[in-house]
Amino acid sequence: MSEDRSRSVDTDALVSEARAQERERVSTIHGLADKLQLERGFADDLIKRGVSIDEARRLILDQVAAKVDETRTFPHVSIPLGGRDATVTRREAISNALLHRYSPTLFPLEDAAREYRGMTLMELARESLETAGASTRGLSRDEVATRALHSTSDFPEILAAVTNKTLRQAYEAYPRTFPLFCRQVLATDFKAMHRVQLGEAPQLLKVGESGEFKRGTLGESKESYRIETYGRVVAITRQVLINDDLDAFTRIPAMYGNSIAQLESDVVWDIVTSNPAMADGTALFHATHKNLAGTGAALGVDSVGLARAAMRKQTGLDKKTVLNIRPAFLIVPAALELKAEQLVAQNLVPAQSGNVVPQSIRTLSPIAEPRLDAASETAWYLAASPNQIDTIEYAYLEGQQGAYIETRNGFDVDGVEIKCRLDFGAKAIDWRGLYKNPGA
Repeated sequence: MSEDRSRSVDTDALVSEARAQERERVSTIHGLADKLQLERGFADDLIKRGVSIDEARRLILDQVAAKVDETRTFPHVSIPLGGRDATVTRREAISNALLHRYSPTLFPLEDAAREYRGMTLMELARESLETAGASTRGLSRDEVATRALHSTSDFPEILAAVTNKTLRQAYEAYPRTFPLFCRQVLATDFKAMHRVQLGEAPQLLKVGESGEFKRGTLGESKESYRIETYGRVVAITRQVLINDDLDAFTRIPAMYGNSIAQLESDVVWDIVTSNPAMADGTALFHATHKNLAGTGAALGVDSVGLARAAMRKQTGLDKKTVLNIRPAFLIVPAALELKAEQLVAQNLVPAQSGNVVPQSIRTLSPIAEPRLDAASETAWYLAASPNQIDTIEYAYLEGQQGAYIETRNGFDVDGVEIKCRLDFGAKAIDWRGLYKNPGA
């Protein structure tokens, strides 16, 4: 009897201990889940499955790690994967507000930028510092400007975006006339590029019965050139911010954009006006190349007809194969622009049949370039399409096409330095696609 009573006491103790352990397991799992801000359902599932405390801790840590992977935390913003950093959005909005202030027509105000409209550079600098977690209370205007330009705030990046966009806009807006008849390539480095001037394919020869095909070779001539680096640095000091001189960040880069586009045109058109020697030692436009009129003639139907015929009769490097080059562009100085436009204009009601301009001449596209006037106000040119034959080739460094701008915190000056750079080169590759008449 006493033995039965002893067994009953042991069973009750075990049951009581098991209940206590279960309460501890449930309490521990719920406590961990709540502390780590996990969903209640996740903890309930672990409890229902009878997961031990040690195993629950492991699974809870795995769940926390999974949630961390879903959300990346940045210094001042937490965003889901696939979302957009609020810092980037804010930076672009401020840049747009500044660009709109510079030119409302070129840069319309976006909705996100409306809250920054009307703010001065100093106000934007102060806000950038405060957004970065720096207190600006009690700081003078000079201290705010200095810290904004030399701190971890994104204000220098905002200014860099503004300068880059204004430079690019001005660069693309500048009227460049040479791309119409020239061919663009990319250079992988600054070494000399060798361009092979391919001749014509060898003429086919008649093959007799049981005869064999004879071998032929391609004639070639070689031209070479390389790209050069052009650049300038301008400093914008903290005084610019204090004085709210937005033009320093907009007008100066815009002027650089124009300057770069002008430089490209200067380099290319200097080839036309300076008449440099080709690889064969003869000038680009020369009687030997059969692309220079022996006697100058005024721009007109007859003179253009003779020039066109000369281009059509150009031969390959074998001096025999006729290339039948068809001119596509009529290039003139600004002094002859109106004359060129009249020449290629559509004849509506010609007074005499002799005054009719042939259709073949009216298909020419006129290009007026004022850089030609300094060399001659009477000389005019014909150029073939670069798709038919090489004329002048121009190159940019790969990945650096056109204007390139960099900004950095000033080392020699107390402010921001803006560096503008152009890697560019050009060379006449083939004389047969160009023709010059000195005019009269």
